[in-house]
Amino acid sequence: MEVDMSFCNEIKKRFIRLSRGQRKVAQFVIDNPNIIATHIASDVGKLIGVSESTVIRFCYAMELSGFSELQERIKEDLIGAKNTDIGDHPLITKKQEPLFSNVMNRDITSILNTIQLVEENQFEQTVKWMHESNFIYVLGFRHSSPSASFLSNTLGNYRRHVKQIQHDVEDIVQQISGMDEQSLLFVLALDAVLEDVLTITKIARNKNVKIVAITNSGLSPIREYADIVFTVGAQKQASAETIIASHSLIHSLVEGMVAQNKRQYTTFQKSNAQIESNFLFLEKTKII
Repeated sequence: MEVDMSFCNEIKKRFIRLSRGQRKVAQFVIDNPNIIATHIASDVGKLIGVSESTVIRFCYAMELSGFSELQERIKEDLIGAKNTDIGDHPLITKKQEPLFSNVMNRDITSILNTIQLVEENQFEQTVKWMHESNFIYVLGFRHSSPSASFLSNTLGNYRRHVKQIQHDVEDIVQQISGMDEQSLLFVLALDAVLEDVLTITKIARNKNVKIVAITNSGLSPIREYADIVFTVGAQKQASAETIIASHSLIHSLVEGMVAQNKRQYTTFQKSNAQIESNFLFLEKTKII
């Protein structure tokens, strides 16, 4: 039985803009608020006859951070309307979503949202720059540091001249002295942008360096200086929760670069691995 609740009214207003699969989810939410409030996303998908990812995409289309927020909204409306006692519903078996499932579903939502926001032409241009640039610099401090390290380390497995700019080094200017028009700068801005980050980006801009930014904010000041901006994560997510999405995007970009000349990058990767193996062997020999 349909329940007239505020969030269900929001769904009705957006119904026409939803995809066919999302409309199935929308109608189910309107007709079965108690099930939404007491079941996990995968179970809801099975009941509707759609994938769990479709349920999550519906949440995103409704500007929610994920299924957990959908449940919260529905529960609030049910309690406010006093239409039913969730715990006493005769047809519902209350099931608490496990912690790992809740966290991983948030990660899935973050990645799915990022897919929607990435423009293919910008992705292809970035991959081309990665392949053609003589030097690649990676900039990211604080919460952005893990993604910056992941990008620089992954790139380092496939090509030379990759440099991660360090914040704890006194002379930052010295680190970027070699930047020129043949360089590419990645700026990871997954939290409040530090003044140092903006200063370095401005310097790079003045040197005609190509700049690609990865941010979780539509209002990040880094957008003013970047040639290409990728937005990652889901709405209302903390910067730490967008790391998975940023890593997934980075993985995609590196795979795209490798695809430009797979033999070249595979050969370098094998050679690099052999050098590391020989180094470890020599170190063990010294110890013995």
